[in-house]
Amino acid sequence: MAMKKIALIPMLFLAAPALAEDAPSDAEEGWSLLREGSKLLLEHLFEEMGPALDELEGYVDDLNAYEAPVILPNGDILIRRKPEVTPEEPSIPDEGIEL
Repeated sequence: MAMKKIALIPMLFLAAPALAEDAPSDAEEGWSLLREGSKLLLEHLFEEMGPALDELEGYVDDLNAYEAPVILPNGDILIRRKPEVTPEEPSIPDEGIEL
């Protein structure tokens, strides 16, 4: 269903010149309607895609964990993970805790 809505966007832009040619005096009104319709369509699309984007958020690692991409001579793109740096653990005294 979302794909059908995405396919409508180019159709709206293709219809805009036809609106302007049919009624040159109403061109500004036609562009205003087209702008408002596009805005509503995109808002609805973002509402529907929001949950899917939230699901994808968990799959993306911290980008700082990777080095800059390298393009190899054969056209492949190599993205290396930076060597893991283990954070220093805080030293805990062996004396225990006094209450």
